[in-house]
Amino acid sequence: MNIHIGCEHKIGKSWINFDISYVAVFEKIPIVGKCFKINSKRYPEEVRYGDISKTLLCDENMANNIYCSHALEHMTLEDMQKSLKNIYRMLKPNGIFRLIVPDLRTRIDHYKKLGADQFIESIGMGKKRGNKNFIDRLRGLFGNSNHLWMYDEDSMRTYLKEAGFIKIERCKYNDSGIDVFSEIEEEYRFVDNDFVELAFQCTK
Repeated sequence: MNIHIGCEHKIGKSWINFDISYVAVFEKIPIVGKCFKINSKRYPEEVRYGDISKTLLCDENMANNIYCSHALEHMTLEDMQKSLKNIYRMLKPNGIFRLIVPDLRTRIDHYKKLGADQFIESIGMGKKRGNKNFIDRLRGLFGNSNHLWMYDEDSMRTYLKEAGFIKIERCKYNDSGIDVFSEIEEEYRFVDNDFVELAFQCTK
């Protein structure tokens, strides 16, 4: 069993694909969900709703591999810690967890070059404008795009250790040596707009 957390529109055939967005749920409502286009792309039918901060997405010790890209930063720090503990419980012994979050340190290093406005935008914790029309309001209501907490390498290593993970190593795109990860990994998630993101592979 392979669990993909925060899949958005990228799904893998060998994976059970979860996302927390209510847009995916809304789009499946008969008639109504087909009438309104909230985002530029519709979610694939295979996407399931699941909130890893609140519940396990499979039974304990059932998942061979778990992948979570650019999702943990959209949670409060407390919910992120709960999520890591739930992920640990879901994995089989020796199961693999790969995760990616934005790297706060690289963005701080670029602060002087970026300037204040671009820096705030680059860390995803600012909001330029309000929701002016009905679709924008729906997107704001159902979406979860703001970053609520940011991490550097030291802090994320600490949280992974606290959750119980071992063999915590920085990783790169497509270097897992496990075929199923190639179904869902995207290179731009690892290096976004010249920012090398925090990507880890660890083991239960």
